Amino acid sequence: MGRGKALTDQEHWWIIGLHDGGVSLHEISRKTGRSRTSVRKAIKTERGPQSDSGGDKPSAVRRAALTEREVRLLVRTAATGEHFAAELKTKIGIKASVCTVRRILQRRDHLVYTKMDRTLPLTVAHKAARMSWAEEDILNPGIWQYTPAHSFVRRQNGGGSVMVWGA
Repeated sequence: MGRGKALTDQEHWWIIGLHDGGVSLHEISRKTGRSRTSVRKAIKTERGPQSDSGGDKPSAVRRAALTEREVRLLVRTAATGEHFAAELKTKIGIKASVCTVRRILQRRDHLVYTKMDRTLPLTVAHKAARMSWAEEDILNPGIWQYTPAHSFVRRQNGGGSVMVWGA
C-alpha cells in the first residue's frame, strides 16, 4: 500500500550490504534514492529492528542527582540512625529532593527503614504526675460522667414527608 515502487532484489541487498558496512539509514536512503522508511523496513525484515543512527553510540543518559561521593556520605550519615531524610538533606547540604534521598537509602540493602518516634520520652516525673491525676479522678468521675456525648448526624438524605388523610 506504499506510494513508491517496491524495492527490487538488487536494491534490497544493496541496502543490507550498506547497513552491514556501518552506514547510517539517512546515508543509505540518500545513496539509494529511497525513503528512510523503506530502507528501515528492508533492514527490519532482514536483520530486525534498528534505530536511525548507524554507529553503536551510547544513548544520552540523564545525569544522576547526586555524585558517588555524596551518596557515600549520605549512606554513612544515615547509618548512624539519628536523622530522618529531611534532616540528612539539610545537614549534608545536597541539592537533591527529600524523595531522592529516601529512594537512595531504600536501595541500600544494609539499611533498614524504621519509623522515627516523633514524641519526647516520658520522664519519671511525667509518669508520676499522670498517675496522680488518674488516681484523683478514678474515685470521683464528676464532670466526666454527666456530660452528654457529642453526636452529630453528618448525613441527611432527602426531606421529610407528611401524609394527611382527611376529607
